[in-house]
Amino acid sequence: MIGTVHTQKLFFAMGTVNTITVFEEADEALSAAKERVKNLDRKLSAYSHDSEIYSINSRAGIAPVEVSIDTFRLIKHSVMYSRLTDGLFDITSRPLSQLWKNAIRCGQLPDENTLNEARKLVNYRDIILDFPKRTVMLKNKGQQIDLGAIAKGYAADEVRNILHAYGIENAVINFGGTVINMGQQRNIGIQKPFAPNGQSAASIKVENGKAVVSSGLYEQFCIIDGSFIHHIADIRTGKPSDSGSLGVTLIGDNAEELDALATAAFIMGAEKSMELLKQHNIEALFITGDNKVYVTENLREIIRM
Repeated sequence: MIGTVHTQKLFFAMGTVNTITVFEEADEALSAAKERVKNLDRKLSAYSHDSEIYSINSRAGIAPVEVSIDTFRLIKHSVMYSRLTDGLFDITSRPLSQLWKNAIRCGQLPDENTLNEARKLVNYRDIILDFPKRTVMLKNKGQQIDLGAIAKGYAADEVRNILHAYGIENAVINFGGTVINMGQQRNIGIQKPFAPNGQSAASIKVENGKAVVSSGLYEQFCIIDGSFIHHIADIRTGKPSDSGSLGVTLIGDNAEELDALATAAFIMGAEKSMELLKQHNIEALFITGDNKVYVTENLREIIRM
């Protein structure tokens, strides 16, 4: 990267290691950014017993839960993205995704009955939002929300806003596969599937606050009974997506939007998702299982394989 690194903040939140690099003195801004992300993590984690999401999940089918503006806003946005993607992005898919994560961890496929029961719990239309009271409720017992596929993007956008508020224009925000490059042009590497972490399949030149978000099946996978099993479930089948995608990278202005749409684009595959991405002025790169790379037209000028 061009320029001297003056200040950097590295910390764990949102299930990943987060790095904020600022190319000037910015201790106060970085502390404010870190605290904002940590605060969001406390509210939005599906794993912490103290979080608002955990409260919603534990009271599913019982009672609504009053939540903060952040949680309400992000769930409201998630429902919007679900409608936009015909439910391929769905924050109620936690029972299904947990089933496959457990399968990867234990090396054993779930039985059909367990799989069918989990599928019945997945439906974003069962999220009941009360706008005046700012409450959230899941319609049925056993349903669960997980914001893991969108929270990092939301947090990264919030950090960008904080840095702007402090007058900082030159920085890189990297939240484990969700990157925002502020200021001058830089090359952002795209992880090569199944290669050691940090080994790039390509790099993209981005500048002026553009976000780059990647999603891939190579993050969590295993072979069970000769079948390749990974953690990105297609809610239409309840099983790991077989779209042919190994990884997808989206480039645009809004990290939250990219985070949500990356999951749907991965499941839809390169050809079927291109029209949706074009409508939202999002550039994309797909790496497929037959070692092919598909990129949107405008990306060809700024990508290097």
